[in-house]
Amino acid sequence: MSGGTDLSNLLTSTYGVGATTRINNEIGTLESRQLSDAVAEKIMEREVMENGRPFPILFLDYPEDTTRVGLLRLSERIRNQMNVERYDRDTDILRITYRRTSPVEAKELVNLTIDTYTELSSSQRRVAANSALTFLDQEKSQIEQRLQESEEALREYMSRTNLVQIDGQTNALINRMAELESQLQQVQVQRVAINSSIESYENQLERIRPGLAEQLSDNVSGQIERAQFRLAELQIERTMFIQGNPALRENPELEPQFVQLENEIRSIREEIQRLTNNLLSADDSDIFVGFLDQEDGGVTSRIVELRRDIIEKQIEESQLNAQEEALQQRLSNENLFFDGLPDNMIELARLQRDAQINEELFKTISQQYQETQLWEQTQYGSGRPVDYAILPLEPVAPNKPLFILVGFILGGILSFGGVMVKETFNQSIDGTTKLKATGYPLLAVIPNFRKTIKQNYDGNEFVTAKGKTVSSAWTVLLNNLSPLSEAYRRVYNNIVFSDPDKHYKTILVTSPKQGEGKSTLSINLAVTLAEAGNRVLLVDADLRRPMIHKLTGEPLKNGISELFYNKIQLNEAVKKSIAPGLDILTAGRKIANPVAVIQSRKFASILRELKPAYDHIVIDTPPYGVITDSAPLIQRVSDGVVVVTRFGDTRENELNHTIENLEMIKAHIFGTVLTSYNHKESADYYYYSRYTYDSYKAYEKYQESAKS
Repeated sequence: MSGGTDLSNLLTSTYGVGATTRINNEIGTLESRQLSDAVAEKIMEREVMENGRPFPILFLDYPEDTTRVGLLRLSERIRNQMNVERYDRDTDILRITYRRTSPVEAKELVNLTIDTYTELSSSQRRVAANSALTFLDQEKSQIEQRLQESEEALREYMSRTNLVQIDGQTNALINRMAELESQLQQVQVQRVAINSSIESYENQLERIRPGLAEQLSDNVSGQIERAQFRLAELQIERTMFIQGNPALRENPELEPQFVQLENEIRSIREEIQRLTNNLLSADDSDIFVGFLDQEDGGVTSRIVELRRDIIEKQIEESQLNAQEEALQQRLSNENLFFDGLPDNMIELARLQRDAQINEELFKTISQQYQETQLWEQTQYGSGRPVDYAILPLEPVAPNKPLFILVGFILGGILSFGGVMVKETFNQSIDGTTKLKATGYPLLAVIPNFRKTIKQNYDGNEFVTAKGKTVSSAWTVLLNNLSPLSEAYRRVYNNIVFSDPDKHYKTILVTSPKQGEGKSTLSINLAVTLAEAGNRVLLVDADLRRPMIHKLTGEPLKNGISELFYNKIQLNEAVKKSIAPGLDILTAGRKIANPVAVIQSRKFASILRELKPAYDHIVIDTPPYGVITDSAPLIQRVSDGVVVVTRFGDTRENELNHTIENLEMIKAHIFGTVLTSYNHKESADYYYYSRYTYDSYKAYEKYQESAKS
């Protein structure tokens, strides 16, 4: 843990500072009684609209009955006539509407609601931030005083005793204790912030209904607390490991004990998450029976959200308590070391320890104070207005376009039904929609390259490059600036950058059946990886039907088969290709029992032996939908699998069967790739013609300009 702090983690987990508020919470707030009461008060204060006429909503039946309603009735009217909905399901923008006979009133009600919501939200957030700022200011002053006192005491002692240095072991201990004290300080700061956040949520419940916060309180189970304490101990041990050997951050495999520690931390985190989910998924219905009336103004959902928020904060508070206890125990153990030192060395070491610890604490708390102060000055609430309401030009009812639309629908129902019947019997992968339905990312769509081969290579399937006969489909090598090459680069980008914190080293390529373009994808993906400055190895593990040697112009012999039976050495089997940075391990001569080779532990160990020499290894395997030879490779060696399908050829049941079998062996599926795509024959072209046609028209233009 560094001397600073991640402000987003600290404030997001406590006050909601800088966090993306759950959109359902904000809808609940807008529909709450608290907000409608505030809007009602403003309307009763103003009485008249901007055109000088009174608000019709203030009266029972304006203009026939001008009897004014009370505040509670007005608030209820506002809640009932307001509609809050998401502007778009892919965004966190809300649309607020009122249905009123007066367009001026509808406009003013919307704008009043927006302004009132912003004011309430900003007020709540500023109060929360100010609480954290006050605490940090007090801590900063106290630590600054302690730092001055410890530095003065150290200087005085060194001057009086002429001792200026301690041994390396003691110095290392001081550094560890400074790190532990810094962590302890940050835990205490976060706990104070958590307590303030819980108090803020409970106050919101009290405003909805007095006594509700006490009734809905929950306690963290002892099982969670025990797991959290064990997690805190392991995290401290991990920090000490890294402090002694910083190289473990990048290469944890250097220390087997560290790897075991990481696995145990991951296991306990998963257990805590499981217990937390069980607690949060408890049925909330019982707490509302007989407590809230049926017309609660949409406040029920808000109460459920607040209750969940309080439970989450209580679990975080329990974790911080466990961390503090573990840190205190570790500090007590470290202090025992001083008992065996000479008195003068003990005093010097303790003075240096105190000075260093106070300096680290002062840096940490100062940074937290500055960041919180900056946020407090720029806080404007959970949401901000995008557009205010304007005066409607036309009434929204009756809806004349709706009647016209119904006529068009009735007129086209037979033709639409015919199309749907045709689609029902069409089981081939005829567009991107069916691939997206698998639930896995669509990594890239590779257009049909036959037209490109015909234009550039007179239709020849193989061409000569750097003295070797290679496939004309090796686009990234032969013409790396083409739009087709960019399609292969999308596969690389969507795998490598899908999770920047992970390094996917071994990528396995397979397909539901043969002839779907997996080998072509493998050679192009390998070159794409090498273009980025990586050392890449391409392995042809399809011993039944090897293709890599044909596509890359390398000899078939002296490959996996010969290497497996110890007829050649490893350096003889790996061949340098004509692509810079790319080596190739071909399948070797055909053998009687290829499955025995691919599924053997010896072959897996060969790949593991090759791993340190390369940044990435791409393995072309038999189609998993037909042959399961590669199952052990997926489990023992591979970091993930790419499933290749062919446009208009692969069937849905074949793809689903392949994915189900991969899921059965716990394979990490990166996603799918669609090859030989023809947008004019695709279902995308008919159902999403605007998007698809424009994108491929641009593609064709780009291809023409690249050629010129």
